[in-house]
Amino acid sequence: MSVFIQSILSEFSSLSTNTGTILVASGNAQAPAMAYHLPVPRIELTVKGTLSMLIPKGVDKIVKYERPVGTITYIPAKGWNSPLWDEPVICMSIVFWKQDIGFSISNWDGTQFTEVEKFNLENTSSTIRDKLIEIAESLAWGQNKTTGTFSHIIYALINDILYQLTEGMHKPQSSVFLIDEIKRYIDTHFHDDISRESVAEIFNISPGYLSRLFSKDSDIKFNEYLKHARISRSRTLLINTNLKINEVSGKCGFTDTNYFCKVFREINDCTPLEYRRKNKGASV
Repeated sequence: MSVFIQSILSEFSSLSTNTGTILVASGNAQAPAMAYHLPVPRIELTVKGTLSMLIPKGVDKIVKYERPVGTITYIPAKGWNSPLWDEPVICMSIVFWKQDIGFSISNWDGTQFTEVEKFNLENTSSTIRDKLIEIAESLAWGQNKTTGTFSHIIYALINDILYQLTEGMHKPQSSVFLIDEIKRYIDTHFHDDISRESVAEIFNISPGYLSRLFSKDSDIKFNEYLKHARISRSRTLLINTNLKINEVSGKCGFTDTNYFCKVFREINDCTPLEYRRKNKGASV
């Protein structure tokens, strides 16, 4: 685990539970193109600089907020936010999957993204954290103005994560579940011609059992996980290279550029070219 991630969480956990530092994306307005939305809850921390973002508020409002360093934005499951990337900023995303917690630190220098650090806390179990997330989700949609109670819950959640990370550094590594081995394989072989059948053969299990593993121990089906792994890589290539769309498609494991564009739009609510133009900050 990155010491950088631990140090960021330590800094945020030491902050006072000021309701002004917590913002909740609690609204039902239609998400704009290129908004970030997931079926699970997540937290966005502004680590350096100021992050401008659009979030939904109330029934149909979309509001622009300036999130300076030290602020926290909570996005409930199926909620969304839309960073505007107006100025350089470093931010960290924390995504609460079914069993894992994903951490991602990104640096926007004004012209391009750099993924500073990415880490998964795998097969983690915390009755306290599960309860805190349950409460946060039940309260989130009613937080038009963040309450003190909600702020305490979010800070308690950050402290619980920090505790698990710190304890994990001093405990022997537990055996890795099969689903995590499979995910790691997909994450490193997404550009190859892989399928449910070929992956099942590599791990000496049946395709049906592989599907059941994803259904039971993951928040996403095998094919969807593979799509997301490929599209995640494509976003990096679109921002940091001048490769043509068909070249990006091929390097990410897609044999059909039209299908790549269709899947990209389904996940990102925009075409690959639109994504590149917005995030490179210039016409391509």
